[in-house]
Amino acid sequence: MNVADMKTKHAGDDIESHIQYVPTLVVALHPDISRIGETAPLLSLSQDGRDYLSRNRPDFSKNGRAGRSLCEPRISRSPIIIQQDSQDTFRVRAHTTSTTVEIAGRAEQSEYLLSRADIGSGVVMTLNKTVVLLLKLLPLQDVRIHKESLLKGISPDIRALNSKLENVARMDIPVMIRGLAGSGKEQAAYKVHSDSPRADKPFVNVNLAAIHDVVAAEELFGSLHKQAQNPGYFSQADGGTLVLEDIEDASEQVIELLFSAIKNGYYLPLQSDVPKPINCRLVLTSVYDSCPCAVDSRLWQLTNALSAYQVFLPPLAERVEDLSLLFIHFVEEQWHRLYPDRAFNLNIPTDLMGQLMAFHWPGNVRQLRNVARQVVIDSREASTLQLDPQLLSILKPQSRQRTERIGANGNARKPNSISREELSEALENNRFELQATARELAISRASVYQLIQRFEGLSTAQDLDEAELRNCYQKYRGDTEQMMWELRVSQVGMRRRLKAMGYDI
Repeated sequence: MNVADMKTKHAGDDIESHIQYVPTLVVALHPDISRIGETAPLLSLSQDGRDYLSRNRPDFSKNGRAGRSLCEPRISRSPIIIQQDSQDTFRVRAHTTSTTVEIAGRAEQSEYLLSRADIGSGVVMTLNKTVVLLLKLLPLQDVRIHKESLLKGISPDIRALNSKLENVARMDIPVMIRGLAGSGKEQAAYKVHSDSPRADKPFVNVNLAAIHDVVAAEELFGSLHKQAQNPGYFSQADGGTLVLEDIEDASEQVIELLFSAIKNGYYLPLQSDVPKPINCRLVLTSVYDSCPCAVDSRLWQLTNALSAYQVFLPPLAERVEDLSLLFIHFVEEQWHRLYPDRAFNLNIPTDLMGQLMAFHWPGNVRQLRNVARQVVIDSREASTLQLDPQLLSILKPQSRQRTERIGANGNARKPNSISREELSEALENNRFELQATARELAISRASVYQLIQRFEGLSTAQDLDEAELRNCYQKYRGDTEQMMWELRVSQVGMRRRLKAMGYDI
């Protein structure tokens, strides 16, 4: 099997079998936001079938510090009982406490029945509208959160990913970074660069889809023309790292030019007879688990040549334990950027955090960051974080019908069985991203594209004319989140179009 055809596993898959997973409580929201990310393994539940949750127990900790209880006076000392009835059945009981327990997606009651699958995915619990906790099966390991890490989180996948990126960064080999749109591929690429011996050299990120065939050779390799010298991307990245973003979106001409240069180990600037050796670390990114093309294609050959080491970024929905940490980080980041003279001291409603935790995030980390930005803008004059009601209504937990459809993805469907209404709903659920929509509908990405072309009123970012894009850009002042919902096309694809049109996105 060739490297390009390997199905990449999540970063932590190879070590999971050596780690004990136990039901664990994670602080997703607390009046003291510094406590977000603290964990409490429920060892008694795992060993004896019963554990307790109250103001005074269990102890939560992170970063090797001594544990402490929730210490929140609005939560009763009388405990909530979490018990295991059978191998696959758990129960949360609040009969004997004044603390109310709300579980996302369920009517409020004094007792909840949970399956092991529920806890495996993560159960969002709100206590007295004061504290939000996540109950999830997690590794029995000390939680350490590195403030400087570009890929924040406590999930096993993200911790293993950071470790793998640190290790491969020291080796001067090409790296393929795979992950869905918005999952953090550029941040992962920058971590490879910043942890490498090339860290003090240039980091150049290239949007391959924006390179037109007519100028491809000049943009990639540069030109020594007397009137208009252009160094080109390979020269700009000399000694450093060159990131080839979403390699599968490059044109055949661009792929051919890249393949020839990589094969020969050098490139030739226009108007020059002197070849220049390639002197940069190459990092590729892709939204695919494996190369989508035939083995005799140039794209497959190029991907195979540059996939010496592959990593896969997990979707945000699969690491919900990281979500509150990321959200607070993005809120504080945007707050200090927009209001540099004002300290961030706003309250965060438990209802808002609970809804964010229960949402399925088809746009991944980028979508969460966009939501954080809008929250900060909407909350400028408020004492509590606020979110526009229309956007809040969009961030609803996925329906049972959609969950079942996703679960059935192992059985491929016939594209002609999909109606316009079903396709439109799936596109909206997945923020108009074709790959994610294809995964939900259990058809290929190419079939999604063909259906869009077949049904009237649906389009992709590539179908929009420049005048329509310019008008929408002006209408929303460059806010690509609002533009996406107006035009009903992929935000990623739209951003590429805007970049190609000369907009600084």
